[in-house]
Amino acid sequence: MTTRQILFCQEQPGLICDAADFDGANDYMTRGDDLGGVVNSPDGIISFWVRKDGGDGSIQAVLVNDTTGSKVSIVLGTFGRVQIDLGDLFPSSSLSIETEDNGLLAGTGWHHVLASWRVNQAISHLYLDDVSDRIVSTSGDTTVGYLDATNWGIGAYTNASNKLNGCLAELYFAPGQYLDFSIPANRRKFITSTGKPAHLGSDGSLPTGTAPTVYQHLANAEAVANFAVNRGTGGNFTITGTLDTASSSPSD
Repeated sequence: MTTRQILFCQEQPGLICDAADFDGANDYMTRGDDLGGVVNSPDGIISFWVRKDGGDGSIQAVLVNDTTGSKVSIVLGTFGRVQIDLGDLFPSSSLSIETEDNGLLAGTGWHHVLASWRVNQAISHLYLDDVSDRIVSTSGDTTVGYLDATNWGIGAYTNASNKLNGCLAELYFAPGQYLDFSIPANRRKFITSTGKPAHLGSDGSLPTGTAPTVYQHLANAEAVANFAVNRGTGGNFTITGTLDTASSSPSD
């Protein structure tokens, strides 16, 4: 008799979480330093839930490094697109990807953004609400300069420009790690089959087995100021302004 091993991937359980509300006028977070432990690498993963509340005609920052010589820029672009620009030698870009559809507009509720890249092989994935949605361009650079930043911003650039008018939850950023999101089982590590947040683990390590550099999480009914506490390995952020607990959550 021949014994055949059957391998399968069990979907991560759903997560009940809260979200942080950035008012678009005063609120943002900065690291004030580089992200601890990062090295320049061709690989990376970003995942976050966002509810856009206004400013469809403006660029709004989600996660960026220094404005001058920026090598990582993950923003909500004008008219509902997500834009991800990654570079090594400014102003050139190793990779630029954006959503093709104008699906992320104010008043349309919660959306999930999930992307990964391997720039030295010109590989990238970008999913909006579990659907592949991508325009891509690349250059000759073969790495991303994660280590070269002296500051990082969440909800605005580090000079306080381009503030986010909306809410964030489950912000996960893993430079140096990679998953192929064309494989549904890998997407289920972040978003359940019912379109809700998956449980990432207390330090965000469940998807890959290694904690990400950035994991900003709020448990249900947790103090919203704790959104600045990085459950990943890269160090905490500091809040400018006053965050509020969002009136809704992607897990609702």
